[in-house]
Amino acid sequence: MYLYQHTQKSKILLCVIIVVLLFMLFLMFRFGFNWINVVVFIIMIMALYLFNSLTVRVSSDKITAAFGSGLIHKTIPFTRIKTAEKVRNKWFYGFGIRLIPGGQMYNVAGLDAVELKLTNGRAFRIGTDEPDKLLEVIQSQTGKK
Repeated sequence: MYLYQHTQKSKILLCVIIVVLLFMLFLMFRFGFNWINVVVFIIMIMALYLFNSLTVRVSSDKITAAFGSGLIHKTIPFTRIKTAEKVRNKWFYGFGIRLIPGGQMYNVAGLDAVELKLTNGRAFRIGTDEPDKLLEVIQSQTGKK
């Protein structure tokens, strides 16, 4: 049972991948079969499957952020969290799995995030369109602000 669960879809990634796929199909029909087009097409389909959304789940002892199917995910026990706060990402941090100053970020859309300061001194940001709700649940479980 989860105390919080929310899935945010990536409309930007969906649009970009559809445009690239249509362009690859156009190239294949216009210029004939090409292995490079096929490889790019397959990579785009895999990216869409793996990164189409970000699901955040909070249970009584941990928080999990998982992309798409859940194959790529990160789980952080509450015992490793020093503080949690609502932050706004810089636009150039981008989307996906990113290294940011002092840590790492998972994001699929928007600039709002919750930053977890960990006991090892690193930070982990979770992009979300519900930063207030997520922060409230995390703080209620950790007792830390």
